[in-house]
Amino acid sequence: MILGQPQARRSRTPITAASSQVPGARPGVIIPYDYAATFKLMGRRGNLLQDVITISPEGAFVAVAIGYGFEEERAREMQITPPSGPTPPPLVKPGDITLAQVPQQALIEGFRVNPRFESMVFGAENGGLRKEKELSDQEVPQALAGKQLFQRLRPPESISFLFSILDSATGRELQDEPIHNLASLGISNGERPFRLLAQPLSFLPRSTVRLQVIERSEEVEGTLFIVLYGYKVVGGAGCPEPLARTLLESATRPAATGGVFSERVVPFDYVTRFELTGTRGNRLEDEITVNIEGGFVATALGYGLLVEERDAPIRLAASTSGTFDLSQQPLRALPASALGDGIRVRPSYLRMAFDNSGGLATSLPVYLGDKIFERLNRPEDVLFRYMIFDAGTGRDWQNRPINNIAGLGIANGQRPFKKFARPMVFPPRSTVRVEVEERSGRGTLFLVFQGYKVLEAPMAGGRP
Repeated sequence: MILGQPQARRSRTPITAASSQVPGARPGVIIPYDYAATFKLMGRRGNLLQDVITISPEGAFVAVAIGYGFEEERAREMQITPPSGPTPPPLVKPGDITLAQVPQQALIEGFRVNPRFESMVFGAENGGLRKEKELSDQEVPQALAGKQLFQRLRPPESISFLFSILDSATGRELQDEPIHNLASLGISNGERPFRLLAQPLSFLPRSTVRLQVIERSEEVEGTLFIVLYGYKVVGGAGCPEPLARTLLESATRPAATGGVFSERVVPFDYVTRFELTGTRGNRLEDEITVNIEGGFVATALGYGLLVEERDAPIRLAASTSGTFDLSQQPLRALPASALGDGIRVRPSYLRMAFDNSGGLATSLPVYLGDKIFERLNRPEDVLFRYMIFDAGTGRDWQNRPINNIAGLGIANGQRPFKKFARPMVFPPRSTVRVEVEERSGRGTLFLVFQGYKVLEAPMAGGRP
């Protein structure tokens, strides 16, 4: 090089979340991202399952934490006792079945109408929209009502399994032997902070991560989600591997945490809302539009379910006074929507609902008719799968729909909010779309992007 010759100044692309809003941005753009693996547990102790996560070709992935969640199949077959008499009638109205015909275990743990037969038990649809549920007067075969029309709901189980993770790109395992889930990840119901990795772990584009699970719980069936949380470094797929690794090394350095103290920076939350109907597989979506007064920086994500009703009062006959026979109350005396959600005797009223012989009480004070039963549609039991799509960049934030417990934590609010590994900056007028697939639960679901708004600086003269 000739001495004194000026060198061309090279421009550097800062590795910031803000640059992720520019479609086609150069290597170094960072967006929050989760990779999930799923396993169909069969309830067979020792059963070995595996899944493979493939890192997308558009960019490398940096994992900073790991967590999991379980969608349990709680429904079991329930046998309705035929009415007393020498020859049970061949046909029966579901609403005429009495509580005495429902198994005691189902009354204690909970039972519901089998979703497959809801159209037979409840009123028909009206104009494509289901009206308020009402028990139908249609008669059904006694054999069908006895074995298939209703389901018993088992209490949620804490699952047990062993798991191991293999980084296929390097051939290295991340454990010396399979680890028990409670020892490594915490309890399965989401009552834990997500486990932070001691050191961020980076994966190059097109690399794979193999996960293996060995079941340890008997007769517990459902879908297990294991999730790697972190962020994607978009745009480095076309770089030579040494350059891609250099980029990853800089991206895994801790983000700057210096606070911004300004009147133009204010805490702010953007909210999406979904009306869950309790229909398994129903898909809903909502969209957030960042308003024009300033950009938004998302730092965390939280959620909650608003349930309007928890009680399931018994509609007693107008002539009832003093006491009533609980065992002879027909199912039509209970709210039809509660039979769809699931219903049980309140645990605190079990000693009142059953007599010393184990049968239902035959002389119960009338005022207990409003208190003895409760719905199983509780905020802590809601299950759904979600996807987040950043319309500004045209990118998803997950590789597949993720279970709410696995991705966000327990549903009753007893958890830290999920903090993004790197804050995500949205400029004014950008949009974020959230899609939800219902699994169980009914009510208003709130999904909240928590962070702060950076207001536009006013121009001279006080005009924006």
